Amino acid sequence: MSNWQEDRTEKLRAFFGLDAGRELVAAASKFELRPEVDEGLRHFHIEWHVVPSAEAVPLDDDYFARLYPAAPRDFMKTREHGHSYREQILNGHARHQGRVIGVETTLKPHYLPGNRQFYGTTYGHDDAADPFAPYMGRAGMMNGMRYAHNYLSLRTFLGVVNEDWRARRLLPAGYRATVCPPAVFNLVGAIFHPEWSETETLELGFYRDEQGNATCFAVGSNAPGDFSYVNEVEGETEWSLMGFRLALVPE
Repeated sequence: MSNWQEDRTEKLRAFFGLDAGRELVAAASKFELRPEVDEGLRHFHIEWHVVPSAEAVPLDDDYFARLYPAAPRDFMKTREHGHSYREQILNGHARHQGRVIGVETTLKPHYLPGNRQFYGTTYGHDDAADPFAPYMGRAGMMNGMRYAHNYLSLRTFLGVVNEDWRARRLLPAGYRATVCPPAVFNLVGAIFHPEWSETETLELGFYRDEQGNATCFAVGSNAPGDFSYVNEVEGETEWSLMGFRLALVPE
């Protein structure tokens, strides 16, 4: 086990009160990262994290009380057109449990009217601070920001990133770049990056169903150190107000 994996695994064990010998990664999902890939992805602030297996850390009442203490009042209620937020997170997160996920840690800026901020600094004035800015231009997101986008422009952006990273051999075998999934954002933010909660803006996250359709969510914080906010996003007007961070997930 690499040093980063050991350190983060120990922090997870401490947070969830697990025995020292408890295995968190599925036996069939052992992860190896070539040094040159790790080095190349550091420019994009990709940080690797262990997502505990369902056997080690089930998504039960204790989990949701611990990780979603200030969740919306309807978090557990069946919604008119589908499952409750809890059920959607439980179902979507299942494919990531027991795996290693790469999560982008680029700083999210504070909100100002019109969301004219760039990722990479607290106030977001520096248009060169976002390491993904060149890809935004190639994807037609000419404002260079992670706001004022829509589903098509974001899908194009992800396609450009994946194509380039595969060509440069920056993607570990069997992985792809996508928008950070909601429960991964919550887990990594709550345990490893509480500073993400210090800026008020929300971010996008989504899960795909068996048909490949995406259900999109706004995720964020209700208070410093909290990552409980989750709300389904409908319509491009809502999309444009939210930023996003990337993650590398298994195919």
